[in-house]
Amino acid sequence: MSSPQHVQAPPGMATVYRATLLALAVRGPRRVGITHIAQLAGANRPFFYRNWASPSVLLRDATLQELKRLLDQAREVPSPLPPPQCLGVCMVVRAARLLREHPVVAAMARTEPALTYAAVLRPDTVWHNTAWHWLSKHVTAHLPSGTEQDTATLAVLTTALPYALIPSAESTDTGDERAAVDRRLSQAVHACLGLPLACPD
Repeated sequence: MSSPQHVQAPPGMATVYRATLLALAVRGPRRVGITHIAQLAGANRPFFYRNWASPSVLLRDATLQELKRLLDQAREVPSPLPPPQCLGVCMVVRAARLLREHPVVAAMARTEPALTYAAVLRPDTVWHNTAWHWLSKHVTAHLPSGTEQDTATLAVLTTALPYALIPSAESTDTGDERAAVDRRLSQAVHACLGLPLACPD
């Protein structure tokens, strides 16, 4: 009797998403192919086409999952916590920094800046809807629902976007540069929300 053949289990979704993000960080969105992602994930092409209708669907799913992860992480504001009215501002600043320093964002900003901006600003995209929902829930929830909240949410989104999607220039003093960018964004978001330009001590 012959011994049973070993059948390799397909990679999990987390493995595939990590491989997709790695490929995006190296090549940018226009040059990523299923073959490259399959090699990184240790899978074959039929596996991908059984689970995703097209490469663009896989890129959408992987980047959306990563955006949600970063937004969740941005809510973990370290102590000491700011005053309650400024907590949302701190979350936006943290989210912008996490995105700005993410290797996929750096690659997309370098290779496809217009596409990157459109993905978040166009209201019919999943990335826009995700960012909008997060802002409405954690940053502008104190405002009356309707025009006032929508206006403030859009103002925060469009203000924070350049800080989130444009990687910082090379600097010999990264700590000072990061702090300066965070401070400018904090002041801008305070203004969008009608708050004083700095959190009170």
